[in-house]
Amino acid sequence: MGFSLLLVLAVMLGGVLVAAQGPLYARMASGLSANPLVAVFFAFASATLLLGACLLIGQIRLPEAKQVLALPWWVWLGGLFGAYQVMVSAQAVPVLGVTLFLMLVVLGNMAGAVIFDHFGWFGLPRRPVSFAALAGIGLMLAGVFVTVSRG
Repeated sequence: MGFSLLLVLAVMLGGVLVAAQGPLYARMASGLSANPLVAVFFAFASATLLLGACLLIGQIRLPEAKQVLALPWWVWLGGLFGAYQVMVSAQAVPVLGVTLFLMLVVLGNMAGAVIFDHFGWFGLPRRPVSFAALAGIGLMLAGVFVTVSRG
C-alpha cells in the first residue's frame, strides 16, 4: 500500500474535526431556538458558501447539465445522509457525550462498510465479508460497552 505520512495526518486531522462537529452543531442548535433543523441549515449554508468560493478562486468549471443528469439517482443520497447525521449529532452529543457518540458512529460506519463491500453497493467492487472484519466490529462493539460502563 503506497500512501504518505501527510495523507495519514490529513485523515487524522479530519477525524479530529469530525469529533468537533457534534459539539459545534449542538451549541449552534441550542443558540438558535434549540431546533436542529435550523443548525443543519446554517451549517450547510456556510459549507456551501465556502465550497462556492473555492470553486470561484480555483476557477473550476462546473459540469454540463447532461453529466449531472447522467449520474445514478442514489449519488444524491450523500447530502441527505450528511444532513441526517448533522441533525442526529446536534441532539445526541449533549446526551451521550462526544466519545460514546463517535464510537457509535464508527461502529455504524464499519457495519455499513462491511455490507457495502460485501454486496458491491454504490458501484464498489464486491469484497466478501471476512472473519477479520466481523471480529473487528465485535471488538468495537465491546469497546462501546466498556465506554458505557465507565460512568
